[in-house]
Amino acid sequence: MRNHNRSAAVRGALLGLAWMSCVAVHGQTVQPLQAAADSVLQDTAQGRVLQVEQQSYERLVRRGVTALEDDSLTLAEGFFKQALRKQPAALGNAHVWGYLAAIYERTGREHEALEAYNIAVGLSPRTLSLLLGRASLYMKLGNESRALADYNDVLDLREDHPEALLMRAYIKQQQRLLKEARTDYEHLLRLNPAHEQALLGLALVNDDDRRPQEALETINRVIDLYPTHPAAYAIRAGMETDRRQYEQAEADYGEAIRLESGNKHYLLARARLYTLTRQKSKARIDAQAAARLGATADELAGATGRKR
Repeated sequence: MRNHNRSAAVRGALLGLAWMSCVAVHGQTVQPLQAAADSVLQDTAQGRVLQVEQQSYERLVRRGVTALEDDSLTLAEGFFKQALRKQPAALGNAHVWGYLAAIYERTGREHEALEAYNIAVGLSPRTLSLLLGRASLYMKLGNESRALADYNDVLDLREDHPEALLMRAYIKQQQRLLKEARTDYEHLLRLNPAHEQALLGLALVNDDDRRPQEALETINRVIDLYPTHPAAYAIRAGMETDRRQYEQAEADYGEAIRLESGNKHYLLARARLYTLTRQKSKARIDAQAAARLGATADELAGATGRKR
């Protein structure tokens, strides 16, 4: 019987790669920050505020953007809040609230960040960066249904948006809606046939959908394209374990660990393999290494088959 509750290593690898590819508001580069600032100021000008107040607002926003670019988050927060007090009804305040949301999230204030994103999206519901930023935060908070709604809104506005396609596919895959997940992964691969995360996701969808040959062909393609990236080796090892190809699985987990020795999930997965094949001493060594990297007691128990 095939195991469709794939190990944390495989799912963790896929999710980690997905997050790496996604750029939320707080990850904007200098150029997008400045472009958004220009949009703030243009919207303000269209609001016909008094010239002296507009100049003061503009100066505060520009100072906030500069501070944010310099990673001076406390200073940036102060400038943006002053700008909101100066012009609480400015049309460009959606971006200012977006900046504040990013600052709150980066400083561990996720619930304040969510409130700020809600205000920002309420002011500008068709701004992609705000929808993506809020969706990313929802994912971080474990609210996949809300994130999915935002990714759907992004794709309604721009049907080829790579991040939204990838994350919607991932969510659908987690919900076992394999046909819908496949559609989004294949859409993404039409846009970019070498998209690593989409290929990894499609390989897992094929595996879960009982298409073993297609799954292996897809994961082998990823390894051919990206031979120094560890996630594909870990995913293939999981597939090989399901097929009782234990020697191949051990070799692939070994390569994943060689490429990324600090990944606890790969160590835990190999420990499970060793437990399955009754190599308890090897399983214990990997479990101890995973513990040093922060593995929880439950994760260690699952990997070694021992009760807590």
